[in-house]
Amino acid sequence: MYIKNHYSGGLSGHGGGAVLTGIAFAIFLLCCTALPAHSQAIDYEDVVEAQVNVPYVVQFGFGSYDVGGLSTNTFRIPLGHTFALGDGNDSVRLKFTGYLGYSYADFETSWRGRKLTASQDYVFIMPHFELQIPLAPGWTIKPYAAVGAGCAFSGSVELEGWGRLSTRDTYDFLYSGGLASLFEKPIGGFTAGFGTRLGWAEEVPLSGGGGQGYATFQTGLELRHPIGISLAERGLELAGSFIYYYFFPAAEFSMAHERPLKVSNQYEFGTTIGFAGGTNLWIFDNPRIGASYRFGDGLTGFRVNLGFPF
Repeated sequence: MYIKNHYSGGLSGHGGGAVLTGIAFAIFLLCCTALPAHSQAIDYEDVVEAQVNVPYVVQFGFGSYDVGGLSTNTFRIPLGHTFALGDGNDSVRLKFTGYLGYSYADFETSWRGRKLTASQDYVFIMPHFELQIPLAPGWTIKPYAAVGAGCAFSGSVELEGWGRLSTRDTYDFLYSGGLASLFEKPIGGFTAGFGTRLGWAEEVPLSGGGGQGYATFQTGLELRHPIGISLAERGLELAGSFIYYYFFPAAEFSMAHERPLKVSNQYEFGTTIGFAGGTNLWIFDNPRIGASYRFGDGLTGFRVNLGFPF
């Protein structure tokens, strides 16, 4: 998202009346070169930038990360169902997942001795379609595509001693697509899952301006094991996973008063607990829940892990 202000006139110390224009989910602030009397007009030259990478936020899922004074918290709920397109366990299946998400970003830095803060809310919906095609026992490939939209709203920017400015609501178009593969094999008392994914994700602003997009390659390993506990007569199992992410071109995250942070390589360790053998619970397809930690190239984050992503 991207907010670029166009001030006209003066800015009062008790709340400015300027309106900012913007795109999706970043904060781009043009600040004055000098602080004149409160009633005087302002000349803008300096730039303070704090831009959120929207495709990264959407794929990151339920969790939070901080970079360059910018904190992003995302809540994403998957609602899904899988449809068999034939008879038998080896039939092709179509999995539909509707992702409903909400993000909140807030930014804080110091500008010429004064505290500069900004915040914005963002909601998005991302219907996701995945075709599950069995190739061999335990091996499934999964071409997928997703398309959705997002809205940034309730944005504001405040410079200490000069009041708060509101931002204009903006909208964007989101899409992604690619191919995933999952191979599962029993090893002793464990079930091992080996996964890979190659895909593209992009945000296209509907109000003009440049968007953001990148390709990502992921590969990972998961080990699951029954824990001998049942819930509602269903056995539970515990899983641990490791995932490697490679972004190309690098996913960029702007940092105040510094060059953008470019993220190419990230690593994630996680654990989940869920029902053994897979099961449906109301509108949740094979529900599992856990936590994971992602790090690499100067960006770290924690997120709620809803299962192995392959």
